[in-house]
Amino acid sequence: MIVYAYFSDHEYNPLKAIDGTLPNNVSNVLVSSDRNEYSVSAWNQSPLNQGPLNEVFDCTTLTKMINQSSTKIETITVCKFEEVSSAYLKMLMSIFNKANGLTFGKLGGDEAYACFQSSMVQQNGLRELEVYSLERRSTLQAQLIFEGVALSTSLEKLKVSGLCTEEVEVVTALLNALERNHRLKHLEVFDCESMPDVPTHHALLLFEQIALSTSLEKLRLETFFEDDDDQVGTALVNALERNDSLKYLYVGVDSLGRGTTIQDIFKTAVLDTKAQELALGQDFDQEVAPIAFDVWIDTLCRDDCSLESLKLLEIQPSARADSVVSDKEFSTMKNTSVKEVELRYTTLDCSRFMETFCRFKSIEVLNLANNCISVLSPLDPLLIGGSATLRSLNLTNNDISEENAIEFFQKLSQMKRLRHMGLAGNPFLESESWMDVFSNAVWRNKSLECINWWSGSNQDRQDFSAIAAIANVPLSLNRGGQRALEIDESSKPLPAGLWSHVLERAATL
Repeated sequence: MIVYAYFSDHEYNPLKAIDGTLPNNVSNVLVSSDRNEYSVSAWNQSPLNQGPLNEVFDCTTLTKMINQSSTKIETITVCKFEEVSSAYLKMLMSIFNKANGLTFGKLGGDEAYACFQSSMVQQNGLRELEVYSLERRSTLQAQLIFEGVALSTSLEKLKVSGLCTEEVEVVTALLNALERNHRLKHLEVFDCESMPDVPTHHALLLFEQIALSTSLEKLRLETFFEDDDDQVGTALVNALERNDSLKYLYVGVDSLGRGTTIQDIFKTAVLDTKAQELALGQDFDQEVAPIAFDVWIDTLCRDDCSLESLKLLEIQPSARADSVVSDKEFSTMKNTSVKEVELRYTTLDCSRFMETFCRFKSIEVLNLANNCISVLSPLDPLLIGGSATLRSLNLTNNDISEENAIEFFQKLSQMKRLRHMGLAGNPFLESESWMDVFSNAVWRNKSLECINWWSGSNQDRQDFSAIAAIANVPLSLNRGGQRALEIDESSKPLPAGLWSHVLERAATL
C-alpha cells in the first residue's frame, strides 16, 4: 500500500481517485510507503498545508491515474520504498515518464534504479532531478543513477546530497555523468551540517570537472568539505578561473578552508568567470573576513564588470581598505551592470560604504534587511533626481530612528521611480509622531505601490493595521497608474488613446 498526495492551486490536498484520473490542476505529487512521510517532508512545512494527506491506494491505481494524465506533472517526489514488485516497478516507470522534475531518496532494490536508468534515454524526459541521501545508496545504485544522468538528452538540473561517501566509484560515476551530459546547465551539491564532510579528494575531482564543463551555467555549493590544508578552496578558485560557461554561482563559504578568503572567490567569480549572478553565504556562528573596501570597488566599479546580481548573506564589505582609495579615484568609479544587490545579516552601518551604492548607475533592487543601518541619506542619489534608478528598497529589521525616518519621509515625494519598500522591524515604528509626516508624504508620492510593514510576526499585522490602512488608498491609486495623470513642466499630456486603458485599470482597484 502507498500514500500519495498532490499540491495544486496553492494548497495541499489528498489525491483522490474519484474518476480514475488526476485533476487537471495538479503540479506536484508526493508518493511514499510511509503514511507519516508527508508530515516531515520539506515541501509540507508550508503554512498552506491545511489537512491530512493520508489517501491510501495500491500501486496499480496510481499507475493508471498517471498514465491517463494528459499533461506532464511538474514535480513528483518518491520516498521510503523497499518493495520491488512488478506493480511497483510499473508505477515507477509511469512516474519517470510523466514527471518533468523528480525527487527521490530510497527507491527500493536495484531493480528500481535500473528502471530509472532505462527511463532516462527517452526523448522529452526529466528536466530536473534531485537525489538526496546518496551516501545511503549502494555503489551499484549510485552508478545506475549517474549512468541515467549521463544518458539523458533532456536533463538540465541536477541536485545531489550525500557526496560524503568514501566510495570513489560513486564520485567517479558523477564526474563521468557531468562529462558526458552536455545539456546539464544547473548543478547543486548540498548537505545538512550534521552530515560528515565531503572528502578532500572528492572535492578536488568535482571542481576539476566543473572547470572543464562547457554547458554548466549555474553552480550551487552548500556542503561541508574536508579542507585541513586549504586545497579545496584553492581548487574552487582555480576552477572558477578556468570555467567559461558559469553565469550563476552560490557558495556557502563557511564550508571551505579558512585560508581561502572570501575576497578570492568574489574577485575570481566577477572578473574571471564573468558571472552574471553571485551569491555568497555562511552560517551565523561562523566568522569570515569581510571584503575590503578597495577590493569591493576595484572588482565591481569597472567597465568590464558583467555582474547583474550580487547577494552577500552574513558577509559584509568592510570600510577598511587594503590600499588607499583616493576621493578623486572614488568619485570617478562607477558600475553600469549591477541591477540587484542584497546584503543581509551584517553589521553594516557605514556611510563610506553606503556611498558605493551610488556608484551603481543601473541598480534597481536593493535589499538591506537585517543589518544595523540607521542613516539613510547616503542612498539619496539612488532615489532622488534624474539619475535615480532604484525601484525596490528593503530596509526591514534595521536601526532606523524616528528622526531619520522623518527625514526620509520628507523626501518621499521626490522619489519618482521607487515602487516597493520594506520598513518593518525598525525602532521608529515604536512611536507615532512620524505618522503625520508619512501620511502627507505618501499622498504626494505618485510611484510607490507597496510598503511592507510585516517583519514576520502576527503582532506586526495588528500594530500597523491603522497606518497600512492610511497608505492603502494612495498606494492603490499609484498601482492604478495615477502618475500618468501627473502634469509638470517636463511632462506631456496623456495621449487620448491611452485613456480607455487607464480607466479600465482604475475600475479594477
